Amino acid sequence: MEKILCNSEADFNLVNKIKREEFKVIKDLKNDDRSKVILIDIDGNKYVYKIPKEKNNRIWQRITSLIRGSESKREYENYLKIKENGFKGPIPIMYWERKIFGICVDSFLVSSYLSGKPATQKNLKLVEKELRKIHAKGYLHGDSQLSNFIVENNEIYLIDAKLMKNKYGKAGEAYEFIYLEESCHKEIDIYDKNTLSYKLAKSLNSYLHWIGRVKKAIRGKER
Repeated sequence: MEKILCNSEADFNLVNKIKREEFKVIKDLKNDDRSKVILIDIDGNKYVYKIPKEKNNRIWQRITSLIRGSESKREYENYLKIKENGFKGPIPIMYWERKIFGICVDSFLVSSYLSGKPATQKNLKLVEKELRKIHAKGYLHGDSQLSNFIVENNEIYLIDAKLMKNKYGKAGEAYEFIYLEESCHKEIDIYDKNTLSYKLAKSLNSYLHWIGRVKKAIRGKER
């Protein structure tokens, strides 16, 4: 069974052209084991077409899609949530899923194209301000690495943001700054590292890195 959901503000002809694959591929933006992201052109306008390959194919992700829906559906809903909460991000155009007995086996998402560039360390003050705005509204970004903040006309646009309710308080906020700092590959001084919240978050971060190394070593031995 196939399912398509499109933004009520999207042009119906645009959605039909996407369904019929009547578009020109400009270039690959990303193509690895996790996802394929391509920049497409329809009638002179640019859009982003994303296929979450890893989550479409993982057995566990397929099973959880019975309850949560596909990765494409969740990302579509996250983009809507970004806008509803007063933040800037890509405009979701549509998502498509193919299901067998209620399990999603394939999906893709199409959204508007942002012409800005991923934030760099020169934009840290802008990123800090945006991350604190997210936290002030009771949310966590969910993937606060530097490249997930797009700078366009000196404004921040969010991509790959989960906007999860913050159940962890100040420790959750501190963890997001730690994750941001790791993506900078150098120490940053835009948050307080002397608080108990930071120490708790740092301990969890170190533990998760250790678990990751153990899993990697086990996988290496199995090969």
